[in-house]
Amino acid sequence: MPKPGKIVKLYAKGAPVGVDGEALIACPDDPSRAVEWLMTWEDDGFRLTAKGTEGTVVAEGTERAPVTVRPDDSPASVWRLQRVDAEGGATTITSLDGLRDGTYTIDQNGLALGRDLFEDRSALPKRIFVRTDDRDARWTVEVLA
Repeated sequence: MPKPGKIVKLYAKGAPVGVDGEALIACPDDPSRAVEWLMTWEDDGFRLTAKGTEGTVVAEGTERAPVTVRPDDSPASVWRLQRVDAEGGATTITSLDGLRDGTYTIDQNGLALGRDLFEDRSALPKRIFVRTDDRDARWTVEVLA
């Protein structure tokens, strides 16, 4: 039986987020590649699973690295979400009930998830990294159901 959760769309730097193979990507020039995510509450954080798959957003270790999407139920696939208000203050979300449309930061053990601060200007998808070099990595979460 599936765990209760919320279906969301994620946007990194305004670009819809999807999956390419096992890579988590932002699709600034191709929104058709975006996927919906099942967000569940587990182990004091959120697990993000690509809808219709068993692939979850995973980052292992503490080094800056591209994030993968693959089946995983370890702590490496549990993320903290903090809602950011208009003044820049952050509130940690501690349940599915607290999740709503808005601007968030996403991290794991204090290591921010996000796009590169400096990216090529091509139309290619952009990789998502843990321990991003973007010091103000913000996400938009759109709750669908």
